[in-house]
Amino acid sequence: MAIWFWLIAAVVAGWMVQLYVTYQQAAAFNRQVLALRRQGTVSVGAGGRRYRGGRAFVALAIDDNDVVVDAVTLSGLTTFARGRALPALRGQRVSRLGGDNDVSGLSRQQRLAAREAATLFLEARDRSRRSRQAGEGVVGTTGSTG
Repeated sequence: MAIWFWLIAAVVAGWMVQLYVTYQQAAAFNRQVLALRRQGTVSVGAGGRRYRGGRAFVALAIDDNDVVVDAVTLSGLTTFARGRALPALRGQRVSRLGGDNDVSGLSRQQRLAAREAATLFLEARDRSRRSRQAGEGVVGTTGSTG
């Protein structure tokens, strides 16, 4: 009976350690993303599969001209992976990243994550522009004047 207790206690302790290390990993990456916010609008994307080659997260800092001014990535198979700079994306236009163009210096997972981040940024920017136009009283041509 005692062996089962110690076995379950070891599993629970291991799980608690994993939760703590995962929290530390997420907090460290979040601090890096917050630092990017000083450089421009930030968009984060994820790419890859969790158990097939790993997952990557890419955060882009984008200026007012839709150019990436800085980027960081978090990739790896363990909770000990830490975010690191991604210089291959600096100077890239967001519209180029949103397409199928290849970017040298990126893994497949990082490329997919950068594409998602770029696509999310472009969609949000377009929604923002449309709502600003609607708020400024821009009238469409679909209505009738009775």
